[in-house]
Amino acid sequence: MASVPDAKICDNPHLDGLVEILGHAIDAATDSGQFGPRELAALQLTNEAVRRRLERELQELSDGLGDEVLVDGTVYRQHLDGEVDYHSLCGPLTVGRYTYREVGVRNGPTVVPLELAAGIVEGATPAMGYSIAHGYGEADMRRHGETLRAAARVPPSRSTLEGLAGRIGSAARRETRRIERVLRRGERVPDNATGVSIGLDRTAVPMEEPRPEGQAPSTPRKERTKPRVRKAPPPVDVNWRMAYVGTFTLVDSDGEAVITRRYTATPSEDPKDLLRRIMADVRNALRQDPGLRLAVLQDGAPELWNLVREALKAEPLVSRWEEAIDIYHLYEHLGKALALTEPKKAERKATMAMWKEMLREQDCAIDVIEILLLESYFALPSAKASKLWEELVYIRNTRRMRL
Repeated sequence: MASVPDAKICDNPHLDGLVEILGHAIDAATDSGQFGPRELAALQLTNEAVRRRLERELQELSDGLGDEVLVDGTVYRQHLDGEVDYHSLCGPLTVGRYTYREVGVRNGPTVVPLELAAGIVEGATPAMGYSIAHGYGEADMRRHGETLRAAARVPPSRSTLEGLAGRIGSAARRETRRIERVLRRGERVPDNATGVSIGLDRTAVPMEEPRPEGQAPSTPRKERTKPRVRKAPPPVDVNWRMAYVGTFTLVDSDGEAVITRRYTATPSEDPKDLLRRIMADVRNALRQDPGLRLAVLQDGAPELWNLVREALKAEPLVSRWEEAIDIYHLYEHLGKALALTEPKKAERKATMAMWKEMLREQDCAIDVIEILLLESYFALPSAKASKLWEELVYIRNTRRMRL
């Protein structure tokens, strides 16, 4: 969210007069000479003053709108008037405004030009909307409301905050593609960026899903010890599903991240849509700097590589790229292999340390490790050998990629 430059705030010629007036208002609000009560009074007074000022500005903006307005090339005419409350960080702003209906269309769509002109989002002012969106990404609205109140702000009720967060999130999701296109047009590749790294991964997430009528719960539920106060919600099961996550990163000459962007797709969504968004970032970066090196870094799952390679081959600006396996995934598989071949914990630890050093310094290290594990494979009982073979398959599928 854009902010006013500090110089325009601190050097404002009206600020001294505002400070004096605020001092008199604090004196009238509290008889206490202690700093704490005076600080709280100052915060409450400025909240109310800002609330009234914003309310007045919105009303003036609403009153200044004509009988007809032009929205995205379409003419709308005043339809119905009404009074609504808009939510701000300083409390509700009560404003009278008109809805407008498309001219010449019977029972056509309506718009609220005041909200479009002021940047009102789902009933929240721009600053309040930004605060809710940010808080929703960090925690739940109960905690965010408590944080705002602790900062001497005046948020609405928790249920209202929840509703605002849900509507803002849904609106942002509907407009994601358009918002991203606009943002990319203004993005510039930093001067110190020398390469692009992308990757795709999956993670298990719990999904609340409706339970078919008459079907037993998929997981045992704790019996209630107290009767419900409200109506019981529809029965659901919590099932673990695989969701996709993707990463786009601009890196400098040392491989350090300069800009990182993460994308997600729910289990019900197509990961190809997620990849299209990542490739739009890649395209935008290569248009600005065709000399950027491109690398793919992820684990060894074949389905992930198939998806990424397909997307890269379809991009005209991409002629070549480098591939690498996330070394932490490799360490995990090597650890499982050692647990099967080396019974002593101290020996396993020493061998893993040696292998890690080899992988950092020798290009052929993965080939040497594979040969060592193959020798152990033929000496193992069939049950352990079968498990080790799974790790060898992983290594064989990924050894052509040098770490």
